Amino acid sequence: MDNTLDLELNHIALLQDRALTRGGTILFKIPKSGFPQEWVDVTVAVFSSEVDQVACTLLADLQAKEIPSRSVIGMLMDGRPYLDFVYTIALSRLGYVPLMIPPRSMDESIISELMRKAETKAIVYDASLVSSITNYALAATRITPINDIACDSSSLPSIQDLPSDTDVCFIYLTSGSTSGSPKLVPITQRFVTMNRNAEVDTMQDDNKDDIQDVFLNRGKYLVCLFTGSCIVYPPRTSTTTQDLFTLVDICGLNRMAMFGTFLSPHIQAAMGDQATLELLKGMRSISYSGVHLPIVEDDWCFHNGIHLVGMYAMTECGARLLCILMTTVPGKPSRYLRPIPTISCRFDPVSKTDDQSAADHESTQLFEFILLAGSPRLPQSHLLAPDGHFHSGDLFEDQPDGSYVFRGRNDDWIKTKSAYWCDTKSIEDKVHETCGDLIKQCIVVGSFRPSPALFIEPNAGSPHEHESLKDTILARMHEFNIRCYVSESITDKRLIFVVDQGVLPRTMKGNLRHAAIEHQYSTMLDEVYESLSV
Repeated sequence: MDNTLDLELNHIALLQDRALTRGGTILFKIPKSGFPQEWVDVTVAVFSSEVDQVACTLLADLQAKEIPSRSVIGMLMDGRPYLDFVYTIALSRLGYVPLMIPPRSMDESIISELMRKAETKAIVYDASLVSSITNYALAATRITPINDIACDSSSLPSIQDLPSDTDVCFIYLTSGSTSGSPKLVPITQRFVTMNRNAEVDTMQDDNKDDIQDVFLNRGKYLVCLFTGSCIVYPPRTSTTTQDLFTLVDICGLNRMAMFGTFLSPHIQAAMGDQATLELLKGMRSISYSGVHLPIVEDDWCFHNGIHLVGMYAMTECGARLLCILMTTVPGKPSRYLRPIPTISCRFDPVSKTDDQSAADHESTQLFEFILLAGSPRLPQSHLLAPDGHFHSGDLFEDQPDGSYVFRGRNDDWIKTKSAYWCDTKSIEDKVHETCGDLIKQCIVVGSFRPSPALFIEPNAGSPHEHESLKDTILARMHEFNIRCYVSESITDKRLIFVVDQGVLPRTMKGNLRHAAIEHQYSTMLDEVYESLSV
């Protein structure tokens, strides 16, 4: 009898195959508490066994609560990523559909609404969230440490009975930056398999010394399982540059993958420290997505030998499952992207003004990324436009060599009172370039205003008082501003707002939210623009 598993069937088939054929391969490195810091190695076989143990426990509990197979189960995860992940895969092992919800990032009323829309039947929750569970009025199961209890795996569903092909196996959430609330993104098993294969194909074959690839990103799970690579969990949620040195020295970290928001501080550290520069240069690859780096940082990395790989992806197309739609052109800075060969897409020109005759100056032509109907990575039908395509809302500028540079979302181009469009991202990039030593984050707003306004979160311990900081920013931005139209420049310090670090609204990825900031500070903006018109 042939017991070979079809690895394309579902991701549980891949896990079981690797547990049988490569069970001794280290899959995770989990940090232990205490000092000096230590990590525990978790092999593929151990992980698979722990998934089965938890699945047996969950099966008894969910059957007792009469929750049928294929039901959506809300995963309220917080603080213990490895244990949360075991429970998530255990739900898949039983044929349930995990709905991934980070509860600390949104209001409970939004969580309730999302679970209602997804027809959620039960909740699996972290112990730290017990006080919130009664608000959801659903059967609830608490995440507990994995016990060394024998599991009768014969009671678990067969691999063939689990979601496959076009069956939904996960539900993720978009960040909510474009709609004010996250959107549900059902992910099919075919989608999972396709994304895994595409990610493997994009990995450069530069592992010539037979040393295991060690990734800093738990989102690489399926790729690591497929290729025999490893995931290291950092010692804390926010990974410091010093943590990177520890992870390299103790865990053999050699590949990084993160949002640009979290990569940028390490690049800034490398700009002033040779040891950090050498650490980043020593990585086999550093990939990032979600938030694009300031041009000055991207160019600096390129000229200093840091191997950055920019990736364009979106949650609607499985970004959390490693879906890549565009990636860096070899031999160029990471912001120069081109579509991967396995997708069908086009770039539609976008007009920057409603009345082109009003513009007597040459303007950059922008193109919206459109994923075409029939593409193997097309999102679910409820996310598509009436024409059957997926209109991303993401804007690009084409380059002579056929590559594209990301130029922000369509809501990053704000329309001013004079009906011109203002590229907020170019202003933000220039602020980072000229004032990077003074600011932590910045964002430009001003929809339908005479000119844009700038909000900044200054660096911790900045010696400047707020008014002095505004004067310095204006002085450094002078050469940039005098080359811009009034509708594209900030020339009055009353239009610079200094706020504390972390107070500006953000998405789950860490992006600052233009519309939310403009709404939150609308009264203050009204008063300033009124004073400027006097």
